[in-house]
Amino acid sequence: MIVAISRAVSNGVREAVMRSWARRIWVLLAAAAPMVAAMAADRLPALSAQGDRFTVSGLSSGAYMAVQVAVAHSARVAGVGVFAGGPYYCVGINAARIERPCMEGDPGADGSIRDAERLAGIRLIDSTENLRRMRAWLLAGEVDTKVVPSVVRSSSEFFAHYNKAGTQFKVEPGLAHGLPTPSQGVACNTSDVPFLNRCGVDRVGDMLSALHPDIPAGSASQGRVLEFTQAEFVPTWRRWWSMSSMASAGYAFVPAQCEKGVRCRVHVALHGCRQGATQIKQVFVRDAGYNGWAAAHDTIVLYPQVQPSQPTMVSWWQPFNPNGCWDWWGYTGTDYAVKTGVQVKAIIAMVDRLAQPR
Repeated sequence: MIVAISRAVSNGVREAVMRSWARRIWVLLAAAAPMVAAMAADRLPALSAQGDRFTVSGLSSGAYMAVQVAVAHSARVAGVGVFAGGPYYCVGINAARIERPCMEGDPGADGSIRDAERLAGIRLIDSTENLRRMRAWLLAGEVDTKVVPSVVRSSSEFFAHYNKAGTQFKVEPGLAHGLPTPSQGVACNTSDVPFLNRCGVDRVGDMLSALHPDIPAGSASQGRVLEFTQAEFVPTWRRWWSMSSMASAGYAFVPAQCEKGVRCRVHVALHGCRQGATQIKQVFVRDAGYNGWAAAHDTIVLYPQVQPSQPTMVSWWQPFNPNGCWDWWGYTGTDYAVKTGVQVKAIIAMVDRLAQPR
């Protein structure tokens, strides 16, 4: 009897140890999976692009991030396009502000102006004096109930505080929560994936033309979409443990002339929640309306990507970002809206790579 009990205990201990090691191996494999996937993609090429003065835009969470990049790096950003996005640092470090007032309310611009001045004063972002020469183009959907027009108007008031003449704000009739296109996506008054809305208008083209008013259109229309690894633009420890929500791969549309010696401009286009390539493949990259304009205007379009992430029993350290949104409320850390924020730094590093000599 004693021998049988001893054997049972020994077997139980052995099985427990084996289960423990199996869990550890599973966790390590799960953490390494993004890196393995990233190894399959190419590096983002150096194309001698004009990275010292670039523009940025986005939809929804991508619009909030576009504003953060523009304000944090205002010395380098010439213009910002906002589709359904709110004012800079609207949430601050108080996540209770996410829905009200920062999505469904009327946050105003005063708090954002004070925060920008304070953060510039301690050199976490560039001087707000740069905002006086930045162009801003903002669009709200008339029937958008996710990010209501008053929130986008507050963002326009923030930029108009510094450059009233260079700020344009519009409300699109009949548009719900999405990016208005001439013919792609769901109905104009629908808020659903892929959040591209058939409204019969080219607002992406209007936005890009407003941010680049002095650029004549050429006749070029060819280019290609490149897939590249984003791993090298994220710190190793964050990459290993998936603590940034950055996807393994990003994309760039490169006009043919930009690969043949023309020194092209750079525009950064940031997708919204539930709109990244891990969720809807390359629909935003190919159909949002950026590429045709870019090919005719010697402009490279950079499409950085984030992906969903959330804690589980075996990956409790991952940020809570189940919809694949860009960080505009602090899930990657309290520095999410300044130069040291992991996503802001990654985007800037990608622009820097495009600007490196061929």
